[in-house]
Amino acid sequence: MKIKPTVVAVAVFIVLLVLAAFNASAEPGFRTSLGYTVANSHTPWGEFGYEFQNGWELAGSVSGAGDTARSPQGEVSTASWSRIVRPDWWLLGGRNYYRLGVAYVDGSSLIGNSNFRLGIGLEYRVFQIEYFHYSSAGIHQPNTGIDGIQLRFTY
Repeated sequence: MKIKPTVVAVAVFIVLLVLAAFNASAEPGFRTSLGYTVANSHTPWGEFGYEFQNGWELAGSVSGAGDTARSPQGEVSTASWSRIVRPDWWLLGGRNYYRLGVAYVDGSSLIGNSNFRLGIGLEYRVFQIEYFHYSSAGIHQPNTGIDGIQLRFTY
């Protein structure tokens, strides 16, 4: 049986998330984000969310209309509930963080409605840079995934 690279990447991500959870601290507050989807689509991305004291975040986002690897699509709305952990690990002058959550995605030609949300980022004093990934992990077809990079501002 051949192991897919995506399965290995998700397994490594989960191991890092579990290790990070033992050394995590959360910063509560509002988050606004601007970004762009990459890999399977090329559309603008905007998000607004709130992170609670215990590291859970509730967020809503909108992706602009544009071309994807499957077909053109209109605006795509998402709502997500994520756990963010912040170990005391530093890289490039910023504290790294990891995200694991669930999301409802409405109108994407790349994935179904119910999905997982993964993220890895660097956090600086007032902003964060995050790489995000939405996927149903094979539950729905298509399952091409939505990937993107966003600049997040913290309040």
